[in-house]
Amino acid sequence: GEVGRGWEQKPLCAAGPRMDWTGAGRAVVLLLVIFGPQLASTNWLLQCSSCVDQSLYSDQKIKNNIEDADLQTIMQQLKHIKIREFDHGEDEFYNKFFSKRQLGIMAHELQPVMPTAVGILPERRWTNPKGVTNQTKNVMLIRETHLLMAALGGVQLLAKKADIWDESIAKLFKENADIVAEQEDNRRKREDMLQQIVRAVAKVEVMQHGFAKTEETVHKMEGYVRQFKELQEERHARYIKRFDEITNKSAEQDEVIERFKQDFRAAVDREARADLVEKRKKAEAEVEVQLVKRSIEKLRWEEEQNTIRLRNDEQRKSEEHSTQKHHERVAYETAQKKAADLETMSSQEDSNMRQQAQKHKDEKELLEMRLKSDERRAEMGVQEAIEKQKIEEEGKIKAARENEDVNKRMMQAEQEEKKNQLLAAIKATAEIVAQWVQTIFLQPTNLALLIGSVVTCLGGIYLMRELAILLREQLNKRLGRPSLVRMTNRRGFFQQLGIGLLRLLRLRPPRGAEFNDVVLHPKLRQQVMRLADATSSAKKRHMPLQHAMFYGPPGTGKTMVAQRFAEYSGLEYAIMSGGDVAPLEEQAVTELHKLFKWVHRSKKGVLLFIDEADAFLASRKNVMSESLRNALTTMLYHTGTPSSQFMLVIATNRPHDLDSAMLDRLDEAIEFGLPDLEARKGMVQLYYDKYIAKPLKLPMISSGAPMLKKPQKPTSTLRSRLPGSPKPIIDLPKDEQVNEEAMAVVAERIAGFSGREISKLFTSLQTHVLYNSVRQHGIVCSRTMLYEVVSQKVAEHGRTTDFQVSGYEYSHCEQNPDEPEHTNGGDKKPARQVSPKGVPPPIPRLNGAA
Repeated sequence: GEVGRGWEQKPLCAAGPRMDWTGAGRAVVLLLVIFGPQLASTNWLLQCSSCVDQSLYSDQKIKNNIEDADLQTIMQQLKHIKIREFDHGEDEFYNKFFSKRQLGIMAHELQPVMPTAVGILPERRWTNPKGVTNQTKNVMLIRETHLLMAALGGVQLLAKKADIWDESIAKLFKENADIVAEQEDNRRKREDMLQQIVRAVAKVEVMQHGFAKTEETVHKMEGYVRQFKELQEERHARYIKRFDEITNKSAEQDEVIERFKQDFRAAVDREARADLVEKRKKAEAEVEVQLVKRSIEKLRWEEEQNTIRLRNDEQRKSEEHSTQKHHERVAYETAQKKAADLETMSSQEDSNMRQQAQKHKDEKELLEMRLKSDERRAEMGVQEAIEKQKIEEEGKIKAARENEDVNKRMMQAEQEEKKNQLLAAIKATAEIVAQWVQTIFLQPTNLALLIGSVVTCLGGIYLMRELAILLREQLNKRLGRPSLVRMTNRRGFFQQLGIGLLRLLRLRPPRGAEFNDVVLHPKLRQQVMRLADATSSAKKRHMPLQHAMFYGPPGTGKTMVAQRFAEYSGLEYAIMSGGDVAPLEEQAVTELHKLFKWVHRSKKGVLLFIDEADAFLASRKNVMSESLRNALTTMLYHTGTPSSQFMLVIATNRPHDLDSAMLDRLDEAIEFGLPDLEARKGMVQLYYDKYIAKPLKLPMISSGAPMLKKPQKPTSTLRSRLPGSPKPIIDLPKDEQVNEEAMAVVAERIAGFSGREISKLFTSLQTHVLYNSVRQHGIVCSRTMLYEVVSQKVAEHGRTTDFQVSGYEYSHCEQNPDEPEHTNGGDKKPARQVSPKGVPPPIPRLNGAA
């Protein structure tokens, strides 16, 4: 059912005039190359004329209901046709001159896209090269002419769109030419305006030059008037001087002279004033002429400016109008194109969704059929094996029954033969032993040799054991760790090299990640990290290391933090217990000296952690033995001077019992309190993942996130029933699943718990889950189970607290068998349980609400 099977690919010959390879022409040739190979004369389906598609004939008499095809639908169908590349499985269906690999269309993929192009062939037969006849039923057959006609319809649609595109492009070219011409016209107008502005500027410069000349003339006239006044003053001074020299003239002459002077002065003044007035009038007339000319030029320049402004406004309005029209046209075309694209995309998405849905449905049905077939086959195989084994056992039983007498005689003969062989062996052994005993006891030399050999063997064994013990003690004394050290991370060269290689391959966390999985209060984490960073920096600079004390309730992580502290700081750690010192008595001082000597041999430095330090570092004011007092003095001696070789960290639950000298040697004191609500949330999620989720392969709760993945369902019910198979994971309702909300409820309920108690809570939960998995034949961890375990642990925590405060007093409560049972609606009243001091413990009940 693939297109291309049995086709003969013939080369295309280019002859005749040269073709115009436009876009539509290229599309036509491309589609004809893909869909237009000639019908093969050797195709076994087209050997008779009745098998040839009637669309290739031009007889119109036998064609009815002729109408135009929907080219848009055909184009969408062509877009969704997938061209595949495949190999032929049979040599009968491909041309031997070409490769088995060729392009084609799969019929089952074409049927949902173009149903009319796919038909069903009831029967198909062919003979392979070996002469074997093969037959298949209901084979899908692709109608080649339908694809050819669809390709021609798509080409027609593309050709029509190409014509529209050509018209649009021509129209755009024409509009662009108009816009270019309009822009050229605007450019010429701008050049004219610039020329007019240049001429106006030249006229203004000429007027400014005239004004400058006028001002120069006025300045010259003022100079002439000033010179004339000076000349008149000089003349007047000479006349006065001459009049003063004539002292002997009479008064009349003086009066005449005085009148003459006055008349003369008046005449001179009139003459000077007339000349000045005439010159001033002439200058004023010239200035008025220049002002009139300037006003005329100004009016002319303003008119030109108004004309230029009007032309610019008109040109700008025209450009804005043309730009607005262009934008509207572009927006309209864009909107039309967008609508067409959206419609095409929606239709394409709908078609893809239908195809995907059908594909998923088919795959699901096929998978279900395969699973059912595999399960049925496996059940039949198991049943067949059982029947076969049953038949064999029945045959053996029947044969044994039929040959019971023969088998009995054979077994009796075998038993008799084994009995005779055993008696003969016992007799031979007894004779040999008797001969050895007789030989040894009859000859004293042999007896002495036997006794000496036995004594020598026993003495050699004892001597070798004592030498081995002595050698081990000497090696531990010189090379091994001291007896007080319970745990250390001191490693050899090859161990360090292996750890470095694992960190390089990222199979081990890198340095600096030691505290990533440690849950601490933010202030406590800040204090610990500050001290760790300071220790690391001091170690690198060979500075003295600080001693510290970790104190707080038991189970708060003091030992774990000390280990991570040493690894983070780059130090080796050695952990010892204070309770190990007292049993040593007189040897305690020697072992402490060995311990510090071993510490000083370290190249990296050692963090010496003493757990339960109050066991031998208690105050000397209390009653204590002489050996413990000497051990305390030894510790004070080794820690009295700051050292860059080791750091002392002591842990205690009773810091007030320590000796004052020991407290004086400690630089830091860090309190490890009980975890708060946020710390408890982190711890319950951490321990749930560690003890429940990871070992039992249940969904994890990581970093406060809800359950990220669903459990995998078993693929076969038969496999789950086989022995040794893992327990299946049972699906739970949503309100019974353990998630972040349930963990928050647990964190609120376990207020006052230490980290060790929280860890023991989840180990107890693990026990409950494993017990229920045996009963329910599946692994499940529900909220109800979690809340029941939490209730039990909370009750145990309360009883433990009461034990520590008020002690324990047992009170037995048993129901009298003679008394009748009290019933209430058919429910039996349970026996009363008594807690410490005879008070019934209130067992809290948890529900799903926070």
